[in-house]
This record gives sequence, structure tokens and C-alpha cells, in this order.
Amino acid sequence: MRADDSSSKEDSGTARAPRERNPRGQGDRLREEVIAALVRLVNDDDRMRPLPLSLREVARESGVTAPALYRHFADKEELGRAVEIDGFERLIAAMDAADASVASGLPSKRLIAQAQAYCRFAQEHKGYYRIMFKTDFMRFASSTTEPHMAAELAERWRTAVARLREQDIELSQPPEQAAMFIWASVHGRLALTSTVESIWPLGDVHDYIEKLVESLVKVGLPRHPTA
Repeated sequence: MRADDSSSKEDSGTARAPRERNPRGQGDRLREEVIAALVRLVNDDDRMRPLPLSLREVARESGVTAPALYRHFADKEELGRAVEIDGFERLIAAMDAADASVASGLPSKRLIAQAQAYCRFAQEHKGYYRIMFKTDFMRFASSTTEPHMAAELAERWRTAVARLREQDIELSQPPEQAAMFIWASVHGRLALTSTVESIWPLGDVHDYIEKLVESLVKVGLPRHPTA
């Protein structure tokens, strides 16, 4: 584990220029900048080697002193939880916006739109995604994902899958099980990208999502079969 040695030299080429001191009353701005700094660090594969990150490195990336950072976050777990919550809020907002954009369409299209938004978030905000789901880096937050935020996200999948029945399709699995199937499949497909892509071309993840949702609908039985 890296030591938070106050006498160690700062890494050349990686530290950001010292930031201007926030005027009194702008502590929230500093807090947001620290969160953004950790996300940038975790997003950068090269700078994440070797692990783990220290709060001192996050402070350097933020352009603040370590004591200033500690006034907002007592330790790495507290900072990790703050980033995790912020990430879940952003992801849920992105899924809600995608759903609203196709609200007049078929329920299957709404589910596809939300799953596509989930994938875009994972691809475009890798730092957040890694912290939220504890992947590829030392856990800043606790080993358990923030339960209330995970519950809010799960509810999006439940609602989207439940709407499929509005298409007069009876799913072959109970809605709760089907919702977890979709979430786990999308999440697992994203996780496979960096692991097996070099030996097993996976194709475009967004095409995968469309086929996944279509298969869930097609394997269902008509709710009111004809005699």
C-alpha cells in the first residue's frame, strides 16, 4: 500500500497546478472539485498503476492541500461514498432522461433506451462506474454499494421490465427475475469488454442490448392465447 508520506516528492507531470483558494462560503465547490479529481484519477488506466491511490494523491490532483481535503472528507471511505452517491444520481438521471425521450414508444423501446443510457454512462464515465461497482481499483468506499442508491437503480429496471407486459406479452420469468436478468446481462457484458475482447470479438454493446431485450420479449407467451 502506498504511504501518505508528507515528505515524498510530488509526481512530475501528474499533479495539477495549485488552485485558487475558494472564497469563504464556497466549501461545496471544493468538495465537488475533490470528487471530480478522484473520478479523473480512477478514469485514467495509466495513473491507476500501481494501486492503491492515497488521499494525498487526490489532493494533488485537486490542487488543494491535504489538510483542506480532510476538512471535507475524514478518510478515503467517506470520499469514496460521496463519489459513489454522485455517480448513482448521475446514472439514474441519465436513464430517466433516456426513458422520457421515448415515453410515447413501445415499452420494449423504453427499456432499450434505458439500457443504452446505462452503457453510455459506463463508457463515458469510467471513473464513476469503477467506484460505484467496485471494479479494477482499491475500494475507496465500503465493500457494499450504497444500498439506497442501488435500490433506486434497481427500481428503474423493475419498472421498465414490468411495462413489457403492456405489450400483451407474458414473460417466461417473473418480472422481478426478468429485471435482474436484464441488469446482470448488461452489466456483465460491459465487464467482459476489457477481459475477453482481444480473443472473442463481442460486437457493439448497444447492438447486444437490442438483441437482449428483443429475446426477452420473444420468449414470452401471449398473455391471452387464442383458443
